[in-house]
Amino acid sequence: MTTLRLNATDLSRTVLRSDPAVLIELAMAAQRLFLADVPAHLTRWRARTRASLRPDMRPYLDLCRTPYLVPDFLTPPRFDGDVAGLLEQVAGTPDEVLAAELGPLVAAGTLPARVASLAAGEPAARARLRAAMDAFHRVALAPYWAEIETAVRVDRSVRGHTLAAGGLDRVLRDLSPYLAWAETGERYALSYRCAVADDVEVAAGGRGLTLLPCHLAPQPYLLADPHGPLVLVYPIRPGRRELGAGAPLAGLLGRTRAAVLAATVDAPGTSELARRVGVSAATASEHAATLRAAGLITTRRTGAAVRHCLTPLGEQLLRAGAPAEVRSR
Repeated sequence: MTTLRLNATDLSRTVLRSDPAVLIELAMAAQRLFLADVPAHLTRWRARTRASLRPDMRPYLDLCRTPYLVPDFLTPPRFDGDVAGLLEQVAGTPDEVLAAELGPLVAAGTLPARVASLAAGEPAARARLRAAMDAFHRVALAPYWAEIETAVRVDRSVRGHTLAAGGLDRVLRDLSPYLAWAETGERYALSYRCAVADDVEVAAGGRGLTLLPCHLAPQPYLLADPHGPLVLVYPIRPGRRELGAGAPLAGLLGRTRAAVLAATVDAPGTSELARRVGVSAATASEHAATLRAAGLITTRRTGAAVRHCLTPLGEQLLRAGAPAEVRSR
C-alpha cells in the first residue's frame, strides 16, 4: 500500500488538473502494450497500436516494458507545452539523472543491455530516444488525442460539480475506485495498492497535492517533485465507448468545434480556449459563437474578460461517452 500523508495546508493547496498530460499518457500507453490484461474499452486501441509498432520505437518502449515501472525522467512534472518541447526536455535529461535512474536497472537486467548507451548519456542514444518517442506518439496518442482530452475534461467537470456540492472531502472519497481516503482529526491520508511496492508512505509536508486525471493509466501512481507539490496520477473511469481514432462529436460538430466544446468545461477565456485547441483567438471566438447559438455554451463577461461555460445541454452532449457512474449524478 502506498499512502500519501496530508495536512490541512496540503488540502488548501490541492489542485485538480483540467487537461491530460502528454508525457504521462504516452508512458501509460507504452505500459498498456506490455500488461497482460487490458480493459474492454482499450482492446481495439491496443491491437491497432501494436500493429503500427516499428523498430525505431524500441528505444522508448525498452524503458516502459517493465509493468508498473517507468523511469521518472520520462514523466517530468511539467504538464504544459507542445509535444516537441516536451520531447526535447526528456532528451536533454542531465547525465547524472540518466545514470542514476537507468544504470542500476541495466545492471540488474531489468532493462536490456542496449539501454546502457542512454544510461551513459551518449548523444546518439538521446537522439534515438527522442525520435522513438515522437514516432510512438504519432501512432499511440495523436490519432486519439481529441477523445482523450474530452474524457479527461469531462472527468474534471464532474469533480468540479462534486466539489461545489459536497466539498473536497467528497471529491477525494469519490476520486477513483483504486484510492482510499481517510481522515483522522487533522491528519489525512490517500492510499492505493501499488503493484511494485508495499507499505510506502510519503508526506506532502505542506507542499500541496496536484491531482492529475489520466485516460490510459492502469493504476494510480505518484510523481515526486522535490521543488513542487506532489502529483498523484489517477485513472479516470472508462466510458462505455471504445477508444477510437475519431470522436463521435467530431463527426457531428466538426473536429475543431468539438475540441472547442470540450475545452470549455472549466470556463476558460477566449485566449485560453484558443491556446488549448491550437487555433487563433478569432477562430476560437467564431466557434464559440456557433456553439452559443446552438445552446451548448454561454458566454459571460466580467469587466474586460469573458468566460465561456458549458450549458446543461452542452455538458450532456460531452458526457455521452462518459461512464454510467458519471451519467447518473
